Amino acid sequence: MEENQNNSMQVEEQNNACGNEKKKCGCKSFQTILNIVLLAAVVVLFVLHFCSKPAQQQPARRATASTTGGITVGYIDTDSLIAQYDYAVELNDKVQHFAKLDNNYKTKAAKFQEDYNTYLKTGANMTLTEQKKNEESLKKRADELQKLENQLLAEQQKLESVISVEQKKMMDAVYAYIRDYNAKHDNFTVILKKSYSESPVLYMDSTLDITRPIIDGLNEEYRNLKKNDKEKENK
Repeated sequence: MEENQNNSMQVEEQNNACGNEKKKCGCKSFQTILNIVLLAAVVVLFVLHFCSKPAQQQPARRATASTTGGITVGYIDTDSLIAQYDYAVELNDKVQHFAKLDNNYKTKAAKFQEDYNTYLKTGANMTLTEQKKNEESLKKRADELQKLENQLLAEQQKLESVISVEQKKMMDAVYAYIRDYNAKHDNFTVILKKSYSESPVLYMDSTLDITRPIIDGLNEEYRNLKKNDKEKENK
């Protein structure tokens, strides 16, 4: 009788301890989910900014374009630009890397919660040795989850900083290249954007499409920049 009472008291104490771990892990998980939502909002703003930013004021056109009184129009498919511009692809890869870390954390946290709940239901039927073994395992996994969560939060802060800085650099590079390309080649009066979800224009003649040379030119510029940076690092 006395041994059973001691076992019950021991299980109750350990349940409370694990309950505290559960509460701590639950609070942290909620904070992580909130931070992930905020990160998703940053990524959405990044895409919307790219597709919706109004065109910058263009420099004075050559006399031949202004004296005719006509308007020449070109367009760029911004969906293709985002998907094929190396700079944008690299930023997206960073987001996907974070998503993998997040999924790994969620999987481990869900398994921990499942095993913890199982212990709460069956712990009273275990010997003290079995209880201690299970509680040590749960405690170790809780500590590992805490470390993993800290890594996740650090990665999130790093990613938000990268997107904040790199987004502006990328947008400046895109608009500057479009401006320079147009001045050297087509000299369009207006360059529109074509996007599956954002474009207000239902049809555009494909002969006005300058997406390909813009993407190729941007990628060449970006690759050369990275090559130069790498060469400087190796010196």
